[in-house]
Amino acid sequence: MSDSKYVIVGSEVDQAEYFLHDDGRIDRDKGADGQPLNVEFVGKLMVDLSRRGPENVSEAELMELEDQLKYALTVQDFSVRTGNAPLSDSERQQILDRTRVKIQFEPRYRLDGHADRNIRLLIVPCDETLDVADKLIRSQGDSKGFRPPLSYEMDKALLMASLKSELVEIAREFAAKGVPGWTQDMQAALETHMSDAVDARCTFRDPTGAPLDDVKNEIMGSPVRAFHRSVGIYATNACR
Repeated sequence: MSDSKYVIVGSEVDQAEYFLHDDGRIDRDKGADGQPLNVEFVGKLMVDLSRRGPENVSEAELMELEDQLKYALTVQDFSVRTGNAPLSDSERQQILDRTRVKIQFEPRYRLDGHADRNIRLLIVPCDETLDVADKLIRSQGDSKGFRPPLSYEMDKALLMASLKSELVEIAREFAAKGVPGWTQDMQAALETHMSDAVDARCTFRDPTGAPLDDVKNEIMGSPVRAFHRSVGIYATNACR
């Protein structure tokens, strides 16, 4: 296992393996009160801690939160990309079991009559994990556009939904092209199609085509939850 290449990142919102219960238990059974431990949980917690500040978080609470965050993580295996055998499920679990999460507040010192003094913490990932992605991207050659390594399927949908009005406006601009035979009805149909197509691509569906009743569609309609998810993704270095 020592030669394996992997990253430890936050679990996507629909891939939580552990759940936090009202009595403090953490297990794999969601039950009636289980809160999924995933990137949304991580982001929401970070927003709350940032609001409260270090002076309002005891050492005991911090240790408890660090343990909870550990179970919001997952091991992503890159071994095959580097020519090694893939990790087994038991090996991935052993790695997570032996992982410790450390929460740190970035200090900001307010000084009377002087500029504030800040300390920014830049976490450099271990074991060449950034190098794996760097080599993969370099091997693809030059092209216009870039999809960041942290881009899950949901990121694409969130971005497309946020650009809906701009995409419809691009379609609307076609009317000024003066294409022979182009009518107002055809233009209206084009704009309607663009709007409907964006909506369709921003809805997660089951194999029959029906909208899923799941966390992804819930987050698509909640900017706050989407923000918490994005904070959790960046915080757990999923861009690796």
